[in-house]
Amino acid sequence: MRTRHADRLWLIAGVAVVALLVLVTWLLLVGPQRTEAADLREQTGTTETQAAQLRARTAKLAAAQAQIGELTRQRNANTAALPTGSSVPAFLRQLQSSGTKVGVDVSGVTVGLPTAEKDVPGVWSLPIQLTAEGPVAKLGAFLDELQDSGQKRAVLIQTAGLSDEGGDAKGAARTMSLNLSLKAFVAPPAGAGAPIVTSD
Repeated sequence: MRTRHADRLWLIAGVAVVALLVLVTWLLLVGPQRTEAADLREQTGTTETQAAQLRARTAKLAAAQAQIGELTRQRNANTAALPTGSSVPAFLRQLQSSGTKVGVDVSGVTVGLPTAEKDVPGVWSLPIQLTAEGPVAKLGAFLDELQDSGQKRAVLIQTAGLSDEGGDAKGAARTMSLNLSLKAFVAPPAGAGAPIVTSD
């Protein structure tokens, strides 16, 4: 009977030792490994998200890089359209050339004093009044020339008034007079103040 009792005690002690070993193994080896594995999975997920964001950003930059030539041309055209000096003689020649190109006579050009643009710091506007004469269709073509993206100077047409010059012609060929009030923009260097308007 004592042998059975001793065997039972050994059995209970063995089970307790095994349970203790399992618990100690879990606490010291398996638990930290599981925690470390969970942390690594979380880091992997974060890294994959960051990698996906970087791939998307790289693709966007590559697309922008492919357009750099066009963007540079557009920037250069915009810079040329906003000169650092008033360049009035060159602009007046450009107006005359645009009129001649479409068959309109441009005359009566007057240029006012430069005014600082309140909404765009560093930019000044030159008020310009002019008269263009010709058939209605050609006057329309002249307005298109002034507002076209190929325009070499940044201008804003403020008012336009059309009047009949009279004469014998009828319909679209009848000579009309178009009085325009517009602004030509200038961006002098910082600190230079108002641009100087010259006539030659």
